[in-house]
Amino acid sequence: MRGKTHCTIGVLSVIQASLVLNIPISIFNIMLSAFFAILPDLDESNSTISDMLLKKDVSKFILKATIYLINIVIFFVSIKINDNFYLSSLITFITIIIIESKLTHTFLRKVFLSLIFILLAICLYLVNVKIYFSIFCIMLSTFPWLKHRSFSHSFFATVIIYFLLKQIELITNISNLAFLGTLSYSSHIFLGDLFTKSGIPLFYPISDKKFSLGFFKVGSFFSNILEILFILLLVCLIIYSIIKI
Repeated sequence: MRGKTHCTIGVLSVIQASLVLNIPISIFNIMLSAFFAILPDLDESNSTISDMLLKKDVSKFILKATIYLINIVIFFVSIKINDNFYLSSLITFITIIIIESKLTHTFLRKVFLSLIFILLAICLYLVNVKIYFSIFCIMLSTFPWLKHRSFSHSFFATVIIYFLLKQIELITNISNLAFLGTLSYSSHIFLGDLFTKSGIPLFYPISDKKFSLGFFKVGSFFSNILEILFILLLVCLIIYSIIKI
């Protein structure tokens, strides 16, 4: 499913659960559910959540600046060593070609997305915040390096997310943080990607076998129509729950 569909389904699922279980709903709950609904796709550098954390234009600028900086450094080091302008220029030119072929935009995005969470984990640790916050951030820092729809889309990732959120909930006294966060995260997997043709590896890393309950391809016209219909169904369920209350 598309990122905006995952986000919508996650929010609607939390609202529906709140109505059925009589859990107070707030703006924080909505924002929480929106974030966790798209979180599994952090393993994809071009996903909605990846772009939310680091805009593509920004990472492209960083890539260019990095390449220029590396080559400037190489040129001055080379000319200092051999004191030959033409040879240094040739070395720098060859280096540009090699670096541009190896240092890709996707790779650099993964590096910076990971650094965002690693630095956040370090900052939280330094200000003496409970270790579970840092562990959660470190876990997220590994997501950009995972194969798309692997561990982050598995049952085990959902269990770990719940455990860490539960510890954070106990520390912060934020009511229903673990339940609503995990519900929204699970909606991405069990109300979304499970119904796509490519499916998801539910028991990864024990098994990489993919399970699928659907046959539609993400982004296709038929898929987009089904996504809209499913969202409308969830909206109808919410309206019914409100009327029933």
